[in-house]
Amino acid sequence: MTATVSIVIPTFNRADKLPRAIDSALDQTVPCEVIVVDHGSADQTPDVAAAYGDKITYVRRDRDFGPHYCWLDGVMHSTGDLVHLQYDDDWIEPRFVEACLAVMDDETGFAFTMARVHTEGGTVPDNLLFRKWLPRTGTFPVAKIEKRITRGVVSPGCCMFRRQTLIDGLYQGQLPLPEFHYHGVGPDRFIALLSMLRYPKVGFVREPLAMFLAHPGSITIDAGADKQKAEALNRAYRDVSRFYRELKLIKRMRKVFGVSR
Repeated sequence: MTATVSIVIPTFNRADKLPRAIDSALDQTVPCEVIVVDHGSADQTPDVAAAYGDKITYVRRDRDFGPHYCWLDGVMHSTGDLVHLQYDDDWIEPRFVEACLAVMDDETGFAFTMARVHTEGGTVPDNLLFRKWLPRTGTFPVAKIEKRITRGVVSPGCCMFRRQTLIDGLYQGQLPLPEFHYHGVGPDRFIALLSMLRYPKVGFVREPLAMFLAHPGSITIDAGADKQKAEALNRAYRDVSRFYRELKLIKRMRKVFGVSR
């Protein structure tokens, strides 16, 4: 698939970790637009961004409106056909974008790679994610991966999405269902599910080209250490999966009854 790619890096008070994320975006074997979005950082983040000059686009907001608005702000500033959301504490290997593009075609909603979880300090062996999800690198029907995604989550940090799907999927506030959302999760699953509603195929790269850093400041680590937060996180994901099933049913009914929209 011939397409332009933007890498959006939302950041908040991680000036110490941000350079590695930016460097990994700039080091891609395929040229990419790199956008750093800073909502309300009170540390040295502006100085870090300034050091890159015109190699990146830096978007600064003085007020923090939460992670999802920060993601959306970056995507709205992007110009690429495809967008990778890069967390400020993680990084990608140089071939990440190239490999994702190789498994994208006109019928593919998004592509993702295996990921390697690295614990800060190296006290725990690295863990590989998604190794058993699909048997090889390639493009697969949505049905091959649907159950995995509705019961788990593919982090945007190892995905490349179509820009319009990200804009539509990064909702603000609650879905029209009577559940609550945990801060920082919900849309991360929904954008993958929305891609699967719109396109019949998913691309997969069976190489760990995305690197996730496990550290005390991580949202996932923080939630896992607190029973109440973990339950709120799980409720958010259940909510999103239920909404997906409803949308899928509506789509099927429209097809059966010949409704075009």
